[in-house]
Amino acid sequence: SLTLVLTAPNKSNVYVLGDFNDWSLNQAYLMKKDGEKFWIDISGLTSGKEYLYQYLIDGKVTIADPYTNKVISSFDDGQIREENRYPNLIAFPEAGFQEVSVINTAKTPYNWTDDTFQKPAKEKLVIYELLVRDFTEDRSYRAVIDRLDYLDSLGINAIELMPVNEFEGNLSWGYNPSFKLAVDKFYGTENDLKELVDKAHSRGIAVILDMVMNHHFGRSPLVKMDASGDFGPPTSTNPWFNVTPKHDFNVGYDFNHESQYTKEYLDEVVTYWTREYHVDGYRFDLSKGFTQKNTLGNVGLWGQYDASRVAILERMADVIWEQDPETYVILEHLGDNSEEKVLADYGMMLWGHMNSVYRSTAKGNASDIGWLYHGERSWSKPHVVGYMESHDEERVMWDLARSSKNSFEDQMNRLKLNAAFFFLVPGPKMVWQFGEFGYDVELNDDRLAIKPTKWEYLEDKERLRLFATYQSLINLKTKTDLIDDANFTWEPEGSIKWINYGGSGTKFSVFGNFSKTEKTGNPHFVQAGDWYDYFTGEKISISDPNEEIELRPGEFYIYTSEIIENFIAIDPVDFLTPVVDNHSIVKVYPNPSSDFVTVSGEGEREISILDLTGKTILHVNSKLNNTVIDISTLDSGVYMVKIHSEKGDLIRRLVKD
Repeated sequence: SLTLVLTAPNKSNVYVLGDFNDWSLNQAYLMKKDGEKFWIDISGLTSGKEYLYQYLIDGKVTIADPYTNKVISSFDDGQIREENRYPNLIAFPEAGFQEVSVINTAKTPYNWTDDTFQKPAKEKLVIYELLVRDFTEDRSYRAVIDRLDYLDSLGINAIELMPVNEFEGNLSWGYNPSFKLAVDKFYGTENDLKELVDKAHSRGIAVILDMVMNHHFGRSPLVKMDASGDFGPPTSTNPWFNVTPKHDFNVGYDFNHESQYTKEYLDEVVTYWTREYHVDGYRFDLSKGFTQKNTLGNVGLWGQYDASRVAILERMADVIWEQDPETYVILEHLGDNSEEKVLADYGMMLWGHMNSVYRSTAKGNASDIGWLYHGERSWSKPHVVGYMESHDEERVMWDLARSSKNSFEDQMNRLKLNAAFFFLVPGPKMVWQFGEFGYDVELNDDRLAIKPTKWEYLEDKERLRLFATYQSLINLKTKTDLIDDANFTWEPEGSIKWINYGGSGTKFSVFGNFSKTEKTGNPHFVQAGDWYDYFTGEKISISDPNEEIELRPGEFYIYTSEIIENFIAIDPVDFLTPVVDNHSIVKVYPNPSSDFVTVSGEGEREISILDLTGKTILHVNSKLNNTVIDISTLDSGVYMVKIHSEKGDLIRRLVKD
């Protein structure tokens, strides 16, 4: 048995129609009215079965339950069944209308294993924005699970899933939601998504949901209850939505965020996803629209400080933090700094749009990257979620490739330079999927269309080096305590930019040439003495901290006052294709090694040891099952071992003590 409850203001009667009553208008299924709420007890259900139902309101409007966690749709489910994207999906009932809700008496709780998971600290977050639809050709939660090793190897510690709530259509970005408590079935089952969260947690990776609460579209039951047509627009009696949007950037139907009905709905949504799916945070789309201040026709006014909007967002955050005070609340606000400062200091994080700036620096311009840092904004907390790319922005590499006459290698070096002066600035950062290997497909040729994955790009040595650079920079940020806001100084303007971290412990210095010509600049070392190249371990001796150093266009260095592990795990190919299976079993040991390294495996092969620039240091042709290579003459640092045979190429990381 169960109890159904529907909030339906200004309505006279509600019937429940379902396969448990043959979809008939039966007086026994007239819901009891208690003010604005209608309720009914339903008993006699069979265990281990799915039931379908709808509400008929005042004999006119038929809707699925707004709070259902599974929807059966006459619009979208045909493709899902045809492609078997959701196994054993129940058929749409002949008597049903458009979309129906599901009661599942067969449901068993998911067996969570993430009790010991700890959310990464906000200031150490490196978020990977991911669209399930375009991340793999399979377009499923399970395919993302299969790529978790890849994401883990990159070093990110949070995944931000673009909307996975039930949305209109199957191939959308997800910003046209209809049922906020239901998982979109095109990507897979509820337990697939839970397993994705659970297995991400097992790797120390948090999961953040992109949540759309500025608007809904016409298939939402909350719209349909009071609408001028089957799919809207809302009427003046609709307690959730405005008849006319309050700002120019609205899409769909604009929520009334001062309405108590909207507040209760939002509260239930975030409570449900935190409790049921163990998600670690929310990124709220178009949060500047969470207001009833009417700025329609005046975009500039919309962006100005809005005390009522601040109050709405702080109330929302408080509800989320009542469940778990460590839950991330991230806003796509992009508003006036005075308002963003209040929200950031309250504990929320805000998207820091830096796309146009980093597109400019990649092209050799001396653009100011200062807005990446919360201190430049006068915020007291490091709550800028800086990003060079997002799903809304053109790719840096696309812009660079179409405008640069430099070689492809030079273009990749520009992306590395950008990355160094991005990840190594204090505060959380975000990577839009595939930025780590220089994705370059234009966004706006067909903005919302499926984009090719380009996983084959990781077979290119220059893109693989970019990936390795991302790895080492991300891990320096997340796996050390060196990026300390208290000891941070920098120069974000000009052609020669530099970053320094002082303090009593290990110090490091970053400096790079963003110009189109060779430059001599002062890296501003915090002290004289021995310094070590972070990537290679090579030592340099600095007698004068203000000594100028010559840099080629696009060149940068990271020097540390002590040798520290540079964390390059390399070879993402291991996580993409079963290369290892094609080589029998190949091992490189001992690793780390100081004098000799053994490469084991059957068959004739070429073995090369390369530095991280791709330069071959040693080369051996061997038919031996165990090939011993003398590396005693190599400098300490990280190298790549490349094994080539008729079965393909394999790359392994090697640390030389």
